[in-house]
Amino acid sequence: MTEEEIREKELKYMIEDSVDSSVERAFKKYGRGRRGFGLSLSGIVSIVLLIAVMFMGYKWYEMQKASEHVTPIEEHDLTLENNGIFGFTVVDFQEPVLEKAVQQRLLIVEEQEAYVGTSVTETGLFNLGVFNKEQMLTIHGTGQYTIDLTQVKARDISLDEGNYELTICIPHAKLHNVSYDPEKTEIGDLQRGWLAFGDLKLTAEQQNVFEVGAKQELEAKLSESERFAEADRFAKLEAYEMYQAIVRTISPAYKVVIEFQQ
Repeated sequence: MTEEEIREKELKYMIEDSVDSSVERAFKKYGRGRRGFGLSLSGIVSIVLLIAVMFMGYKWYEMQKASEHVTPIEEHDLTLENNGIFGFTVVDFQEPVLEKAVQQRLLIVEEQEAYVGTSVTETGLFNLGVFNKEQMLTIHGTGQYTIDLTQVKARDISLDEGNYELTICIPHAKLHNVSYDPEKTEIGDLQRGWLAFGDLKLTAEQQNVFEVGAKQELEAKLSESERFAEADRFAKLEAYEMYQAIVRTISPAYKVVIEFQQ
């Protein structure tokens, strides 16, 4: 008998002896019911739990030892064969992660405020500059950044069993919606041609053209590279919180790592 086999046998005896001792103590503590004979309900429950815990501990040890001596076969998923009651495969995590895309297609990761300076012009008689009026304005709006969860596929999810990490690759944040808030518009100086009088007034059509232009200017501001860099930073945080909550329900031991798709 090798030294390793001796240690395993000693461990087996220790576990069995521990079970016997635990059962004996449980009998002494809980063994008598109200009339002094028979097992009480609490005693029975305690004994069953003790035996179950000891048995699971021993089985886990046996599985761990068995997995050390198993040689992987080419094109054979060893993890699926030997994960045991405490093991997980990448498939265990893929299904609930991908299911989230069905429930919530877009994940809003951040909203950023922006403002740009612009002007609106009212042309006068014969479109001559002396009759024109120009109003300086500062317009405000908000940009909403999202990531498309449907772009996360099974190939974007990988499992590191050694470090208990689940890596999920997400798409970069995109500017999903831009809204212009007319109530926050700041009105600047009014410049008039020397023959222009009164305040600037726009027709309904001119007002509509101005609002379309305002949204385009805000979109250009919100599409600057530093804006997307900030949105990506929040995308990682939001994705981590969402996916970590899902993974925790499967195994609290695993931590989510968020990366961006290449």
